[in-house]
Amino acid sequence: MDKQKSIVEKVYDIASSSLTRAGYEVIDVEYRRERAGHVLRVFIDKKGRITSQDCEKATHILSSAMDMEAPIHVAYTLEVSSPGLTRELKRREDYSRFSGRDIRIITRQPVMNKVVLEGTLRGLKDDDIIIDNDGVETAIPFRIIKKANLTFKV
Repeated sequence: MDKQKSIVEKVYDIASSSLTRAGYEVIDVEYRRERAGHVLRVFIDKKGRITSQDCEKATHILSSAMDMEAPIHVAYTLEVSSPGLTRELKRREDYSRFSGRDIRIITRQPVMNKVVLEGTLRGLKDDDIIIDNDGVETAIPFRIIKKANLTFKV
């Protein structure tokens, strides 16, 4: 396992255990070197919506937990935020949770001669993600999804 992945997994575990008690769900963790140095991003959610006060509270909680566990041994910047309106769906349960919302899926191989499919998410059935595009339901095998994001229309 590479070092970056190992750090992300450790931080995910630390963040999940410390933030769940405060009512937050950890959606994703990113750790990367950027121009300004190492950056650790933790995306959180909760029932309702995430506010700047939630991000501030979660930052304090996570910062303390990270200081105690110390999975990163270089200076880094901690950023805690909401995954946003066009959040990426990564876990199977995300596809059930956001059923009824508009979605854009990019696949590793064509489905109905397309690698980019858009429509209304209808959920998960067996190992397929079901989307509806103007009354036509399409089943997309979960294993071939490269990326999926919620979308919204203005």
